[in-house]
Amino acid sequence: MKNRNESKTVTLDVRPTIASGSDPFSEIMAAVGQLADGDILQIINTFEPIPLINKLQAQGYKSWTERPEAGIIHTFFKKELAGETAEALPEVKASDAVTFQQKVAFFGEKKRTIDVRHLEMPEPMVTILKAIETLDDDHALFVEHKKMPQFLLPELQNRNYLVMFNEIDSDHLQLLIFKAN
Repeated sequence: MKNRNESKTVTLDVRPTIASGSDPFSEIMAAVGQLADGDILQIINTFEPIPLINKLQAQGYKSWTERPEAGIIHTFFKKELAGETAEALPEVKASDAVTFQQKVAFFGEKKRTIDVRHLEMPEPMVTILKAIETLDDDHALFVEHKKMPQFLLPELQNRNYLVMFNEIDSDHLQLLIFKAN
């Protein structure tokens, strides 16, 4: 039996899988299934896998990222040891259409607009996260999207952003993302 203080790191480079057009999710989950308490899974990718981070945090894994060079992101997952608890993801609440339109008008010229409806997953999330990195604190990001980005919402809240939305129809949603005061 392994000593509790011993841990091993399993490294998984998913860039070739993604480059081939495949989704590495089943490969990642198979590696997660092999982790013992205290073991670390290192995922090498070109973007931060926010949906995976949220999913594994909900299952009791700690995570952190490192950027050793431009365009390369290492995301680490460590299985919680007995007695440790994972933080619950925050809840994101909806906004009504009138309040949404008032807030859009409030930001006026201080908003950037992007349309991610044509992008395949996970590009909408990656595009939105890149856009907010350069967004001034007093500006908003107005996003045209196909659907509610469930995995993005908790990440935005964790980064101290508020999100409002306006549903146009079943395939078109507008989001307004801005810094909380």
